[in-house]
Amino acid sequence: MKNGIDKINNISEGIIRNTSSELNNVLNALTLEFEHIYCLIENLPNGDKDKVMGNVLNKLLKALREKVTINFYSKITNEVDMVMNYFTSQKDSFDMVKENGNKIANELLFEEQYKLPIDISSIKKYCLSLEIKKEQIYDVLMWIIIRLIAIDRRMTWQVYFDDLKENYKEEKVIPSKSLNLFEN
Repeated sequence: MKNGIDKINNISEGIIRNTSSELNNVLNALTLEFEHIYCLIENLPNGDKDKVMGNVLNKLLKALREKVTINFYSKITNEVDMVMNYFTSQKDSFDMVKENGNKIANELLFEEQYKLPIDISSIKKYCLSLEIKKEQIYDVLMWIIIRLIAIDRRMTWQVYFDDLKENYKEEKVIPSKSLNLFEN
């Protein structure tokens, strides 16, 4: 009888622990703040900001260009947009930052005129041509980076999910626990 009670208690604790963990993930996603990411570069001199952002941008674009196609992107773009909508900011005119950042990120990813490595100064000039305020340029650059990361993570999840479905069809394999694909 004791084994039966222990089993019930273990399963009950597992339900509480797993549900709590999953709900924490949801709550964390609901409080994504742009400033929490931007603070990593906020106090750097502009030249260092340019180097960091250029480095990140080129790494992301190189990786994404090797694996994403327009067709695949069209399948995941709505989910990427939903993820990006979780980000909030206290900054003025942040909708303009988001709108232009999304546009530029897509152009950088798919338009052939942008050869790697991308020169950050050319992106900054492009931002000014779109009538983005000078003080918002780094916000737009950071938004582009966040969007490219979201595309990469969503794409990774889709590939995993498609493989899982295929394995399930072939082998009737059911995963024993959820995987956090948003960690490397």
